[in-house]
Amino acid sequence: MSRPKTDREQLIRAVTLEGRNMGTRTLLFHTVVTDRLGLNASDHKCAEIVYGHPTPMTAGRLAELTGLSTGSITGIVDRLEKAGFVRRAADPDDRRRVVIQPTPDRAPNIAHYFLPLGEAMSEVCSTFTNDELTLIIDFMRKAGAAMEQQTQRVRETPLQQPVDSRAQRPDDKSRPGRPRN
Repeated sequence: MSRPKTDREQLIRAVTLEGRNMGTRTLLFHTVVTDRLGLNASDHKCAEIVYGHPTPMTAGRLAELTGLSTGSITGIVDRLEKAGFVRRAADPDDRRRVVIQPTPDRAPNIAHYFLPLGEAMSEVCSTFTNDELTLIIDFMRKAGAAMEQQTQRVRETPLQQPVDSRAQRPDDKSRPGRPRN
């Protein structure tokens, strides 16, 4: 017989579920935006990093921030440059290096989708006190750090053999070694 869940266990499950739901909603929103902008998800997120960075960055720095290979970043920057979202320029501090800069031409296209989202989130935030918002920010930072740690863990874990999901269902008659009806 299983014991009833405590209030805390139920709350933790609810937070986990809502976090998963928020992640899915965020992914779906960004998928629609990338489709409208003519980008793929990796290109869009790299453009977001470049646009949000206070100074131009090298492809190597973008690779570090994303965890993608420098070869992947080269392809992404090529596509972003072709689409007019970024440009390559000589590094003013070291002319042998190239930096990636956002272009102002495409910024309005991105803002068109994200300014209304920012306004909607401000509206949501207006329903909370400053103390509650401080708590939410703390939770989001800690949850974000946990997600980064888990991303790194998965990146460093050797690939496993895929599990045959049919082998886990004893009622599946199509599994090898079981007679068919």
